[in-house]
Amino acid sequence: MEIEVRLFATFRDYSPPGVDSFSFKRILAQETEVDRIAQELKLPDNIPKIFVVNGNVVTGEYVTRDGDVVSIFPPVAGG
Repeated sequence: MEIEVRLFATFRDYSPPGVDSFSFKRILAQETEVDRIAQELKLPDNIPKIFVVNGNVVTGEYVTRDGDVVSIFPPVAGG
């Protein structure tokens, strides 16, 4: 199955080698929890993550399906 992963803000630094944009395709052998995807990308455990799949905020336990667009954000503050 194939999903699209989008990393935002400081998480872009954890894109796979050779990826020049914030978005990349990922082939998965099976349905996978989004938290597991963050772990495989080596996103820091000490930084909270906001997961959005197909425009909906989800928990880390959300299991991906073929064609999902998974966006991962760190918490942000601004004014």
